[in-house]
Amino acid sequence: MADRVTVIGWDGSPLTDAARSAMEAATLVAGAAHHLALPEVPPAAERIRLGSLDLAARRIAQHRGTAVVLADGDPGFFGVVRTLRAPEHGLEVEVVPAVSAVAAAFARAGMPWDDAQVVVAHSRDLRRAVNVCRAPTKVAVLTSPGAGPAELALLLGPVHRTFVICEALGTEREQVTVLTSDKVVDHAWRDPNVVIVIGG
Repeated sequence: MADRVTVIGWDGSPLTDAARSAMEAATLVAGAAHHLALPEVPPAAERIRLGSLDLAARRIAQHRGTAVVLADGDPGFFGVVRTLRAPEHGLEVEVVPAVSAVAAAFARAGMPWDDAQVVVAHSRDLRRAVNVCRAPTKVAVLTSPGAGPAELALLLGPVHRTFVICEALGTEREQVTVLTSDKVVDHAWRDPNVVIVIGG
């Protein structure tokens, strides 16, 4: 089992002292491609690109050394911490959180979010997220490839909603777009993104 596993949330701002210290000690770093390209990743560290979280967690559990897992935003909020702490992996983790993607999206939109529902959209169960978007007046959707803004809008059909689409939060490519749901399907959206769906 890894000697130490630190999960670091990244929101585009400079790493905290605690995160930087964990990164400097890392002999294995796991994350998305944009995380692994960060200059703070030690050149000698083994790198694992996150695809299947279960496969990555198994590899981390087998690692002899110090592991860091990078995740966007707050990794405890619909994030990797749940998978890493699952009993089958036996990992104990330290977490250095950042601003969640949902909090950042609502901040960019200038809206409060204490009355919002939050759902995760996956291509295998996209209808569940769409059904949540039909009912309340404010929903934040954490999207994934194949289950993004266009797919949400298509499944909403004639149900009118306003979409606030926040692409690549915390990066130089960050963009916020506000459109009605009938116009969303006409665009190609970049991952990762968060969609705020407003209606009712």
